[in-house]
Amino acid sequence: MMSLKKLMLAEIAVILFSCLCAPSISFALLCPTNFKQFDLGSNMDDVIKQCGKPDSQKESKKENNNVPQEWSYFIPQTVATNTANQAQGTLKTTVNFDKEGNAINISVNGIGVGASTICGKSIQLGDQRDAVQTACGKPASISKQLPPGETAPADIKITEFIYNTNPPLHMIFENGKLTETK
Repeated sequence: MMSLKKLMLAEIAVILFSCLCAPSISFALLCPTNFKQFDLGSNMDDVIKQCGKPDSQKESKKENNNVPQEWSYFIPQTVATNTANQAQGTLKTTVNFDKEGNAINISVNGIGVGASTICGKSIQLGDQRDAVQTACGKPASISKQLPPGETAPADIKITEFIYNTNPPLHMIFENGKLTETK
């Protein structure tokens, strides 16, 4: 009978330990001033209601890149011109992205490919812009192309709330929605 009690206590201890130490599925964040909860995606008014007015606030804008784009790279290549000489040239590589930022076309010297290691790391159709930039670096040029009749999307308004607590908390809002805390 005693071993059954010990077993039950051990199971309860494991369950309690798991609940306390396991990562929570909740994404709620706590206000730095009063420990009330708020979530990523909250609007600025809701955050102010929960946390109070920030100690300071900064406003800026960033370009909305949700438009189709073509990135061009000129990849250095060394080629043999004869048995004793070599020449330096480039291979033009272009990657076209849809407005969601997915690679929809890759071409190397005008030949379409589904994937390539021309940059040293693999890129393929469906890769996001940041994955291509990680593999290939900053493009030599970026061409943004809107379909006929469409207008460019408006710039994104960035608002930063700063709470001078210890440690300081910075809340970043894009077009009024909380997207990041630092």
